[in-house]
Amino acid sequence: MVFVIVAAAGVLLVALYHMVAGWFFSNGLRRETFVVGPRAKDLGVWVRAVGADRIELESKQPRQDIGHPGTLGMRWEGGYAQVGDVIAASDGRIVRKFVPEPDGVPPVCRGDLDECEPIELDGFAYPNDPRDVGLEFSEVEYDSRLGPMGAWLVPSAQERTWAIHCHGWTADRREHIRMLPTFHEHEVTSLVIDYRGDPGTPADPTGHYRFGLTEWEDVEAAAHFALDRGATQLIMTGCSTGGALVMSFLERSDLASKAIGAVLDAPNIVLADTFRHSMRDLRHSQLVKEMGMWIADLRWHIDWETTNYVQRAHQFLHVPTLVFHGTSDATVPISSSRQLKTAVPALVELVETPAAGHVLSWNADPERYERYLARFLESL
Repeated sequence: MVFVIVAAAGVLLVALYHMVAGWFFSNGLRRETFVVGPRAKDLGVWVRAVGADRIELESKQPRQDIGHPGTLGMRWEGGYAQVGDVIAASDGRIVRKFVPEPDGVPPVCRGDLDECEPIELDGFAYPNDPRDVGLEFSEVEYDSRLGPMGAWLVPSAQERTWAIHCHGWTADRREHIRMLPTFHEHEVTSLVIDYRGDPGTPADPTGHYRFGLTEWEDVEAAAHFALDRGATQLIMTGCSTGGALVMSFLERSDLASKAIGAVLDAPNIVLADTFRHSMRDLRHSQLVKEMGMWIADLRWHIDWETTNYVQRAHQFLHVPTLVFHGTSDATVPISSSRQLKTAVPALVELVETPAAGHVLSWNADPERYERYLARFLESL
């Protein structure tokens, strides 16, 4: 009898521990992910030397971006430039191709890293707006249910086909600059939108990111804007969580019938799997993590089931869909895109990019990316 009591008490204590730990874990999820706020700068890289055509970088901790293949942007106080392919790597330092821009060169650290100014590596690759890739544009506003939202309008030679571009969580419009020239070359007008929660726009009434569950209304409002200005058909594009917005629009909007195709880059379309993927290195038991996710759902109605767009894709995905995803994506698991391909094989073309990180397929191999995108647009 004593053994039974002790065993029962032990079970209760373990359950209580996991409940309490899960509660605190859910607080961290909300603070770090769900609450709308500005994107923190991802500093932590220093410049050790700059030559005529190369640059040497160093970081204190292992990072994917510092040695990522291909082209990246680099931002420092008062300047921006691009770094190219990796030339050499040794002792935590990476030598990459580099072409100085008119902004000059970044600050070089010749002493202790803690005493020097770090720089930020940037997957967007371009610093400002569509003019960076030679495209004229205008700043416009479209009317959402929550209020006016900003957008870039990049016109094309004809106004029949428009692309609505949706950036990812805590990203901004610059995320889509890389693909705009290919759309423009194929006479597609581009509308690169802000949506609720972006700086300068109204937040969702919940104060949280909703991963497509409400933001699709803003995408629909942007679609209305395009259709009111001569568009007759739409191509929906989304990077990362922007992919969830596209999928939610295609599932829920009365305007989904106007879509003729979709382009997704590293789409965050199975939210629960994304969280599990991003939390894999945290020093908590899997049970604590699962308990935290369950408690977060109870407290803030995250709705893990409904933010799994893949499980219903066969019901609503009715347009040809091109999906890019890097095999080394540490943020959104490539399994989500593979599941989408399996769910709707006749409509989904999945382009896996070896060694590419999150929304970095273009960066790893721009020519390959643009070739697949051009072929897809021609097919539409």
